[in-house]
Amino acid sequence: MAWDKTKPENDMLLINFPPACRANWDALELLTDANLQITNAKIAAGAGIVDTKLAQITTASKVHGSALTGLANVPSGAGVLPDANSPSKLKADASDTTPQYLDGLIDTGVFQVSAGDLLQLANGGVGTEKLVGGAASPGNNKAYGTNSSGTKGFYDSVDLATNQILTGEKTLNNLKLGGNANCNQKQLVSAVVENRTSDPGSPVNGQIWIRTDL
Repeated sequence: MAWDKTKPENDMLLINFPPACRANWDALELLTDANLQITNAKIAAGAGIVDTKLAQITTASKVHGSALTGLANVPSGAGVLPDANSPSKLKADASDTTPQYLDGLIDTGVFQVSAGDLLQLANGGVGTEKLVGGAASPGNNKAYGTNSSGTKGFYDSVDLATNQILTGEKTLNNLKLGGNANCNQKQLVSAVVENRTSDPGSPVNGQIWIRTDL
């Protein structure tokens, strides 16, 4: 006996009710009649179905990204957040130690990210202004060091102790000092120190020469 929504009638014989009832239950179980299926329209707005009555949603594309809220509450072990739609690379997996960086938030003039996701110093990334905090700039005939106040920078002249110039058995040849020089608290003007094997033809005032053949 097939399901018929007009049966059982009020005047159905009792003997015919059991097969009609079985057909009705079969229709409910096998969903052979669309009118007996539970649809969204048949669920009341106030039904209050709790999530414990729902199965876990594991099928791809069943939950749209726009429906996701409260991402700040994603647990630390939940996995990796996708970066397909992010302008910067983002990883949120505590167990993954692979270096990952926010590519869009670094100064590309100083840093670069390699093909293997390694943060590297870009070519020319450290400018001279980083050495001196912008207090001084390099230029021709300038050397990097500290002035008399201990301030780092680029200067036309930097005071050096003799033990910073001559060490061990090193020899200093043809040293030319422009301007005033202080040697053992004695001032020399336009001093020239030469390593010679003969006397100079016309010695000049302030010149120092050393014979090495005597």
